[in-house]
Amino acid sequence: MSPHQFDESDRLKHLEEALKQWHNPDQDVPLDPWLPYLSRKAKATLQEKVNNKFRATNQLLFDLLEELNESNPEAADLLKARYIDDKTGFAVANSLGISESGFYRRRREAIKALAELAYTLETNIRTNHITRLKNRLEPSSYHQLFGSTELRYKLVKLLHSQPDIRLFCLTGIGGIGKTSLADALVRDLIDLGSFEEIVWITARQHQFAPWGEIQATEKPVLTAEQFLQAVDFQLCDPSSLPPPVNQILPALKRRMARQSHLIILDNLETTADYHELLPVLRELSQSAWCLLTSRFSLHEYGDVHTTNLAELDPASADAFIRDEARRRGIEELVGAPAETTDDIRHIAGGNPLALKLIIGQVQVRSLPRVLTDLSEARGQQVEALYEFIYRQAWDLLDEITRRVFVAMPLAARSGTTLAHLAALTGFEEEALYPALDLLIRLSLVDVGGTLTERRYHIHRLTETFLHKQVLKWMS
Repeated sequence: MSPHQFDESDRLKHLEEALKQWHNPDQDVPLDPWLPYLSRKAKATLQEKVNNKFRATNQLLFDLLEELNESNPEAADLLKARYIDDKTGFAVANSLGISESGFYRRRREAIKALAELAYTLETNIRTNHITRLKNRLEPSSYHQLFGSTELRYKLVKLLHSQPDIRLFCLTGIGGIGKTSLADALVRDLIDLGSFEEIVWITARQHQFAPWGEIQATEKPVLTAEQFLQAVDFQLCDPSSLPPPVNQILPALKRRMARQSHLIILDNLETTADYHELLPVLRELSQSAWCLLTSRFSLHEYGDVHTTNLAELDPASADAFIRDEARRRGIEELVGAPAETTDDIRHIAGGNPLALKLIIGQVQVRSLPRVLTDLSEARGQQVEALYEFIYRQAWDLLDEITRRVFVAMPLAARSGTTLAHLAALTGFEEEALYPALDLLIRLSLVDVGGTLTERRYHIHRLTETFLHKQVLKWMS
């Protein structure tokens, strides 16, 4: 049950039961379920004290009663006398000069006042905490996510509740939505209160502008040292002097052992990036959770939970196209028949970046001309798109791997088996494994099927690219 699912009645019962168990160490009633932020604060207070015999629940109750004493001392004194001093209701009533029935009425009112105070404090802390953490994120580049609801829920659940999985990686070709999904996941986790601290670091070197131009971000390539300094800078008091470089990692590990941290490292664009940074992330993941996005799959690393992003399914692509057209004011496309969006998807597949480029160009050019240019790899914007998504990966392929890749459009849309791919390329099956492994690691080929029969396939946009643009690069 999440905090907002506790109504006033639940909160009153929970708080009263916790007070009743003040002197019973074997019957602790944690208040974390509806007061997670105040509970963390109480636990942090306990860690700072020496020889403190309080439980976290008792520390929280004590802090709340001290706070209540500022606004309602009579209610605070009554609750302290009854539960902390362990006096009977009859004894408390006598000390206050009231009837026993009057005591029970005042006790109900005092517990209600304490619950309202706790809820108000929790809400204020939660609001400030969420604002502070979300301010560390970059502005969202999307209006709405399409086609990822189930995957998003699954990953939030894993990051929220699986302490034995600490390293996560979202992989896929350029423009498929890795950063957008990571951003949505992190915002969900912040709203849930899953982590006390969030760090977002980007390693992006290039970005594709809406008007079809590749732009350098002017960010330096991240070294392990620079990455640690960037993490430390986000977490530490800006007025304090930065620690010596050789002390940053040990200090971060000590800090993360005390509080739950999520570190997001976005856009690892080269193999050099993750070879340099993965050892440091492994060190940090002993205490923190780490989420990476990369065009390079890390499936060969057994300690990394890898999720390869698929292109949008037909229904999601249709919804994406119409929503993007609506926001741009292209009413003809918003209300166009399904055949029109099918034509777009036939060329671009479900790659959100390619779909955005098409819709943007439709504002000034006819749709048939835009789709023809994309399928024929014609025009500056189209070539820039292919360059942004595929060029770096293409340059990493050896001759055999390129031949296997170029043969992929000949396979069935549902994917091809290893035997069929061997027949298409003329290579022995054993010779295909290194090529397929590299293509999969570079997110150029996806693998599916079953445990007994794997099938290999490519995105629709990749098929369009292989028909024309790659021929220019091979000539």
